[in-house]
Amino acid sequence: MTTDRAVDTARSSAAPAQCPVGCLAHRPDDLLTWANLVTVVRTLVCVLLAMAAIAGHGRGLLAAALVVHWIGDVADGLLARRLDQETPTGAVLDIVADRLCVAVVYVGFVVGSPEFAVALGVYLVEFMLVDAVLSLAFLRWPISGPNYFARVDRLVWRWNWWPPAKVANSAVPALVCVLLESPALALALAVALLVLKVGSLIRVVGRLQRRGEVCGARHG
Repeated sequence: MTTDRAVDTARSSAAPAQCPVGCLAHRPDDLLTWANLVTVVRTLVCVLLAMAAIAGHGRGLLAAALVVHWIGDVADGLLARRLDQETPTGAVLDIVADRLCVAVVYVGFVVGSPEFAVALGVYLVEFMLVDAVLSLAFLRWPISGPNYFARVDRLVWRWNWWPPAKVANSAVPALVCVLLESPALALALAVALLVLKVGSLIRVVGRLQRRGEVCGARHG
């Protein structure tokens, strides 16, 4: 509750010059940034490589698509921080681009290895649906992206956007599929991730409900 009051205060009283990095009013929102350009380019390259792999040009292209996605995802985030270009529009673009890349790459894995269909189906539901809603929830608070969700709920941030958690949430299922060739383990990991994301989303929705009750009480 205290955190929510602090967030509301920052929204109503902080001027752009006073707003720290990660705050919604820290800088003007902008689509045309170098970081967003990297996001668009790495997404296009990833999708082209993955579609070529699906069309029958080899699993090496699929691995290349996954590498382009991972490296590009790190690069655009790093560039946004270094150039102070973190904006809500950029964060949404990154969230949507990640899901497009993961969808085409994992469909490619299923085409070549149908034994992973159930595991990757669960993972896609977790990432494309539950995690998408969870990631976009940052828009309900005056922060520039989910990387700053610790200012809203530190536990949810630690489960989902703390750097080690981000690596585990995105890289583990692919590594299991490629390196261990274990559909059972891949399914177990996908289910575990789904439970984690559902739990995180329930916690965030609960926080939004409490916040709405406080706002209603103030204006009642």
